[in-house]
Amino acid sequence: MPQKPASDGKAYIAALEACEAVDDGHVSDESARELFLLALKEAEIPYSTEIER
Repeated sequence: MPQKPASDGKAYIAALEACEAVDDGHVSDESARELFLLALKEAEIPYSTEIER
């Protein structure tokens, strides 16, 4: 069964705010990506940073 993100977790909220800030040009794509990965870790959702080609 898939896990749900911790919608009230600090990392989740920071990732959402960073995504909005990317649209405004205030946060880099890379910074938002790092915050998104932290939110996955906080919610204990497995992930890989390997790129499939």
